[in-house]
Amino acid sequence: MLKPLDRYPEAQLAAGRSALPVTLIGGFLGAGKTTLLNSLLTQGDGRRLAVLVNDFGELNIDARLIVKIEGQQVELANGCICCSIRDDLVAGVETLLASDPAPEQLLIETSGVSDPINILCTLNQSKLRRRIFLENVVTVVDAVHALDARASEYAGLFERQVRGAYMIVLNRAGAAGAERLRELREAIGGLLPGAAIIETEDGTAPLALLLGDTRVGQSAFRPEPVPDPRSHPFASMVWRSDRPLQRAEFMRTMKALSDRVYRAKGFVNFRHYPLATLYQKVGSFESCIDGGAWGRTRPHSELVLIGLNSAFDRQRIGLALDACTDSVARPASGLVDGP
Repeated sequence: MLKPLDRYPEAQLAAGRSALPVTLIGGFLGAGKTTLLNSLLTQGDGRRLAVLVNDFGELNIDARLIVKIEGQQVELANGCICCSIRDDLVAGVETLLASDPAPEQLLIETSGVSDPINILCTLNQSKLRRRIFLENVVTVVDAVHALDARASEYAGLFERQVRGAYMIVLNRAGAAGAERLRELREAIGGLLPGAAIIETEDGTAPLALLLGDTRVGQSAFRPEPVPDPRSHPFASMVWRSDRPLQRAEFMRTMKALSDRVYRAKGFVNFRHYPLATLYQKVGSFESCIDGGAWGRTRPHSELVLIGLNSAFDRQRIGLALDACTDSVARPASGLVDGP
């Protein structure tokens, strides 16, 4: 079991052993975890950073988007990092520990439906516990939508993600407005008294602040975490098609699906458009960002969709998206159930 003090480098040096510092980066679906991680990696200060990354759903889309810089990146298998692939999490850390040269810091980006307390339990109870120490647990919170979570089916998950953190990053703070930020800070303070809170507009934060060069957010010892065995209330699917999408119809359909689809993310192929387009949706917010040219890859669409079990009808969602494609040459679209 990791002693709370073991997350400090000074304690490791005093004990005469070298351990890998670990930072968890978590938060709800679409909060900005990958953006924050990319920011940390691209800042770079000479450290050899390693990454374990996983996204809920079949496709590791977030892994495809991470900036490839010096350091080692390991993608985990499909599923939720806090439950269905716990053994792979431990195996991934073991692989990094055995690499030459060894990494100097490990970042673990968790799934949007992961409970950081469960992940801490996994690490604490594994054979790795004497070879790693917990440097930080960062929970990214979408300042625009977070308060809505308190009155929803996923309120319990949101609260445990906040309570399990050492540091909170409030993303899209400017878009939320002063009054909403004040209410959100009060809500977070009720869940995690004395929390260290960083406000950001674009998901970026100083590397030195989050990766252990300061002690902000790490002054209070934490009690031993207790895992939550309850399953999360989410379902996921992957929609695929080789037919080009009609942009206007696709955007209308995604808006109409807002009551069923909380989060969507993937690369899509719009009709008469030469570039792959990264589409993202969280709640009512959505964006389309140009990617690269398809090149030798056949243009296609792969979209991960996530929603609450109570309203998530995979067949109806798939048919609605099928209807957005060109009517010429209709190959079957792929529908894949999530975990």
